[in-house]
Amino acid sequence: MLCSSFLLMSAASLQAKDIVVKKGAWRITYTETENRFNIDYKDNMKGYVPVVRNSQPEAIYTQVGGKEYKVQSKDFSNMKYEKHKIETAFGKGTCHSFTFSNSTQKDISMTQNFYVYDTDYILTDLSVNSTSTISSNYLAPICTNGSYTVCVADEDNRMLKVPFDNDSFVRYHKYHLNGEMTSYEVGAIYEGKSRNGIVFGSVEHNHWKSAVTVNASGNNTINSLKVFSGVANEETRDIIPHGKIEGKSVRSALMYIGHHSDWRNGMEEYARANVKIQPGRTTWKGGTPFGWQSWGVMSTHNSFDVDVAVSDYFHDTLNPGGFCNNKGLNIMSIDAWDNLSHEQKIELCRHCERNNQIAGIYCSPFALWWNEDMLDNKIDNESEYTGRDCVIKVNGQPYKLDGAYCLDPTHPGTKHMISRTLRDYKSEGFKYVKVDFTSNGMVQADSYYNKNIKTAVEAYNEGFSHFLDEADKGEPLFIALSIAPIFPYQYGNSRRIACDTWGKINQSEYSMNAVSGGWWTNEFYQYNDPDHLVLVGNDEEKETEGENRARVTNGAASGMLLVSDNYSLEDKSGCGNATLSRERAKKILMNPDVNEMGNIGRSFRPIFGYNTYNGGDGDAENCVMLRTDKYLYVAVINYKAETLNGEIAFERLGINKNDFSTVKELWSGKTVSCSDKLTYSIDGKDAQIFRFTMNNK
Repeated sequence: MLCSSFLLMSAASLQAKDIVVKKGAWRITYTETENRFNIDYKDNMKGYVPVVRNSQPEAIYTQVGGKEYKVQSKDFSNMKYEKHKIETAFGKGTCHSFTFSNSTQKDISMTQNFYVYDTDYILTDLSVNSTSTISSNYLAPICTNGSYTVCVADEDNRMLKVPFDNDSFVRYHKYHLNGEMTSYEVGAIYEGKSRNGIVFGSVEHNHWKSAVTVNASGNNTINSLKVFSGVANEETRDIIPHGKIEGKSVRSALMYIGHHSDWRNGMEEYARANVKIQPGRTTWKGGTPFGWQSWGVMSTHNSFDVDVAVSDYFHDTLNPGGFCNNKGLNIMSIDAWDNLSHEQKIELCRHCERNNQIAGIYCSPFALWWNEDMLDNKIDNESEYTGRDCVIKVNGQPYKLDGAYCLDPTHPGTKHMISRTLRDYKSEGFKYVKVDFTSNGMVQADSYYNKNIKTAVEAYNEGFSHFLDEADKGEPLFIALSIAPIFPYQYGNSRRIACDTWGKINQSEYSMNAVSGGWWTNEFYQYNDPDHLVLVGNDEEKETEGENRARVTNGAASGMLLVSDNYSLEDKSGCGNATLSRERAKKILMNPDVNEMGNIGRSFRPIFGYNTYNGGDGDAENCVMLRTDKYLYVAVINYKAETLNGEIAFERLGINKNDFSTVKELWSGKTVSCSDKLTYSIDGKDAQIFRFTMNNK
C-alpha cells in the first residue's frame, strides 16, 4: 500500500458518525450511517461545490480456491479511521485512512486512503486486504450512488473522453452532459463558458488499465460516476477480462481528483502529477524533430536511391530555406518496407551524417507479421524459440491484433529479438527509431512466460523496460512511438497523436481532434507527433495549397514536422509527384515565422473546449492557442469547403488590447488590426495563424 512507504510522523484514531477532513479548499466527509464519502471543493464565489457525492468504494476479490465476492463500503459493519503525516513527491501532506471490516469475517478488510496536500487536487486509492492470498481485477475508489449536480446548467458543458490508444481512427470526444461515457485513465467534466472543471484519473500505470465512467442526464446532473482500476474491453484491445493481481493486499492505481478554475490547466496539472511518480523520457537533446518520413507517399516502394535523393534535397534546399530545427538538424526516418540491405543502411546513415542529418529506422517489437503456418518457425535465426512459443494465447489460441500476432513481452524469445534488432540498428548508425504497434504488447493474455506477471500492463512494462535497456546502451535512441497506448508514457520521446494521417483536410481534422482533446500529453512526452505531413500524395486529386497550409499548421500546432513527399526527380516508382512537391515545399515549408513557431515543439490547447467545427462531440476544434514569453499564437483551421468567418473575444484568449503591440497573420505575412476581438475569414480547406507580439511587463 502507498501509505506504508511514507514517513509516519503522527497518528490518531477515532470513531464518529461523521468524519470531516478539511485541508485548504478541500473537504472530505465520511457519513457512517451509509459508509459513504462526499468530496467538496470551496470555490471563492460559490462556497463549497460538490465534486463527488455518495461514493461507496467497491471491489471484486476472490480467495484462493473460493468464490468471487463483490463488496462495497456499505457491506462492512465496522470502520476505523487513522491519519498520518506524509512527505512524498507531491510534497508534505496527510494520509487519511478509512478501513472497513466485519466482526464476523475478520480475514477480509477494505481500506480507502485519501492523500491531501496544498494542491488543487487530492489523491486516493483503494485496497482489499486479507490474512491469506486473494486476487482482484477490479477496485473502484470512487463509486457514486445517487444523482448530484456538478455544473451550472448550460448547453456548452461537456465531459471529455480520452481514448485508450490511437489505433483504429479513435477520437477524443467532448460529450454533452446528457449520456454515458467511458474515458481511459483520465476524464474531465467541465463548464464550457466558465471553464470550471473536475478531472479524475489514474497517476500510476504499473499494474492496471484504469477508467472513468460517467452517466449524466440532460440537466447537468451526474447520475453515476466510477473511477476504477481493472477495465478491459474492445477499446482497450482486450477480449478477456483484466488480469487478476494476487497477494494478501491488492491495491488500485493511485487516483487523481482535481477541481480547477480552468479544466485545461487541470488536464495539464493531472499530467504533471503523473510525472511526479514516473518521469517521462527526456533523453533527446537534438531539438524539435523536423525532417522526412518515408511511409506517407513512398510507402512500400521506398528505395535507397530515393532516400539519398531526399536527403540531398533537404541538405541543398529545405534546410538552407529554414525547414530545420534551431540546431540546424533534420531527421530522415525510414519506415517499414525500407527495401534496404544491411550495407545500404550503413551507407544511408553515413550519407545523412555528412548532410548533418539523423537517420531513423522502424520496428514493431511486440508484433509478429506472420501467417499461421509460419508459427512453428524459429522466431529468430539465433533463437531456440518458435513463433508459437512467443505469441500470447487468448482463450487458448494465438492472438492477433491489427493483422499481426501479439508477442509476449516477457518471453525470452521476444526479448532476444528486440536485443538483436536494436544492436543491429545501432551498429548500422541509426539514432532514431519509430516504434510501431506497441498496443500489441498490451493485450490481456491467458498467462505470460513470466508467471509473476498477471496483467497486460505489467507485461508491457517488463518488455518495454528491456527495450529501453538496449536502446540506451551508448547514445540513447530517439524513440518515436506510433500506434501506442497513451499510458505508460515513459518509453517514448514522442508519440503519434493520430495515425495514418496524410494531407487531405479531413485528415488534418482527425489529427487536430487529438490536439484539441489531448494536447496535455505534451507534459510527459517530449513531443506530440501529428503523423507524416503530406503535401502532394498519391491520389489522383491532389491536395490544394490551402490543405497544405492546414496540414503544416496542424504539424506546428502539435510539436513535430516530418513531411512525407517524394522529392526524388529520378524516381520511377510512380509515387507522388516530385516536381509538384518541390514547388509546394518552396511555398509552404520555407515560411520562417511558421517554422519558428514549429520549433517551439509544444502542442496548442483548445480555446473553447466545446465549440467543434461541425458540432459533433468527436470533431476537432477550429481554434487553438499557445502562449510563450514573447508571443501569443492563435491557429484557426477551416475544415470545410466553404469560407469560415468568425471572431474570438480577447477575454477568451486571456488578454486585453493593452497586452500586445502587433498582430501578424503568418501565412500571408500581413499585419492584422483588432481592438477587442480577433476577427478572421478563412477560405475553404485552409488555415491562418495569428501571432500577437506581447508587451513586456
